[in-house]
Amino acid sequence: MKNRPRSAPKKLQPGKLTRSRGEKISAVEGLALSSRMSGILAHAERNGLSGEESRALIRAAFTSKKTG
Repeated sequence: MKNRPRSAPKKLQPGKLTRSRGEKISAVEGLALSSRMSGILAHAERNGLSGEESRALIRAAFTSKKTG
C-alpha cells in the first residue's frame, strides 16, 4: 500500500447567519414571524436599510415611549 501524502488541514470559515438561514432554523424549531414583524422587515428590505437601520426600526416599533 502506498502512503498518501498528507494534505494541509482545511481552515473552517465561520458562516454568516443570513435572514434566509435564520428563517430555516426558526422553521425547524416551529417558530414563525408575526405579521407585524414580517411587515417591518419587508419595509426595511424594500427600502434597502442596513442592518443597524433595520434594528433601529424594530426597536422603535416595539418600545413604548413614555411621556410626561
